[in-house]
Amino acid sequence: MLRTTILLAGLLALTGGFAPASAASKAKPPATAPAHHVHVIVIDQMQYGPMPTDVRAGDIIEWTNKDILEHSATARDGHFDVDLKPGTSGRITATAGTLVFFCKFHPTMTGTLVVK
Repeated sequence: MLRTTILLAGLLALTGGFAPASAASKAKPPATAPAHHVHVIVIDQMQYGPMPTDVRAGDIIEWTNKDILEHSATARDGHFDVDLKPGTSGRITATAGTLVFFCKFHPTMTGTLVVK
């Protein structure tokens, strides 16, 4: 019986069945993807508010219309077109690059957002 126990312990040690406690505690947790952030751009008094400066691809851009008129956030390249009735919000997922947009109802309203 003792011989069987010793043989079994040796076999487990050779095949990796035993792991010292210190080796198990040094194992790294699996890497997780960074969380995506929501960046809000407020529209008020016929203009887009300040542009966020730390936007990364995959983050959410939310336009919130606090004006009394309908507005939009419309990409110059046609990539997105968000209609915003007074008091509403709309979202897109940001892609890397420079997003140039305007309000299709008020074309003098423009904005540029750099996404890393």
